Amino acid sequence: MMDGGCSCDVEKVKNYLEEINYSIHDLKIVIVTHAHPDHSGGANKFSKKYGIQIAGPKKLNDWYRGFSGFVKFWVDLALGYMVGIRKTKRLENMLFRRRSHLDLILNDGDHIPGFSDWKILSCPGHTDMDLTILNEKEKLAYIADNLVGSGEKVFRPYPISKPIEYKKSLKRYLDFGVEKFLLAHYGEQKISKERIQFLIDTTPNIPRIHKNTLGTIFIHLMKSILKR
Repeated sequence: MMDGGCSCDVEKVKNYLEEINYSIHDLKIVIVTHAHPDHSGGANKFSKKYGIQIAGPKKLNDWYRGFSGFVKFWVDLALGYMVGIRKTKRLENMLFRRRSHLDLILNDGDHIPGFSDWKILSCPGHTDMDLTILNEKEKLAYIADNLVGSGEKVFRPYPISKPIEYKKSLKRYLDFGVEKFLLAHYGEQKISKERIQFLIDTTPNIPRIHKNTLGTIFIHLMKSILKR
């Protein structure tokens, strides 16, 4: 499974698997692409409760380390709660430990154990450790949050912590000839080379992070919630 969702999503995954005549124990490995609550939050529960192998990038547990990481952790959770309430009008428990257990470190060029047709690409920029999972034969890539979408468009995610690295990561998709993209929150999309090149060319070199954009995002989200 590519990313395990929030901690409150683990039982949803279990129930879904049972609906399609599988068991949670049929899951061989859960890959965490980066350290945000909706991607790494369920990892420890999959591991501790169900004994499923967890794999992820080397830097996964650096993201929320120390005092700055502690602040970032609670800001990310707050944003997650606001988005969740806006979309579902429900409040669920998203809390999780800042440190995720990893059975396996995934590095650039590795193949997933037991799934040799899937290759790991290191594609940081959204955070400093983002992984993309590539099937070269199918020209298909799960890119997590490296692109997000709404309506008819795909665009850059928030945050972009390392814009120079982010542009290099998008360039890798062009270099590998990816034609079909699996977006964590927007499903499978065919994204033109021209659109990706446009996003590369128009990405500012200044990081877009909590420190310099959070106020605007908070106001926008609150207005959106109040309108509902």
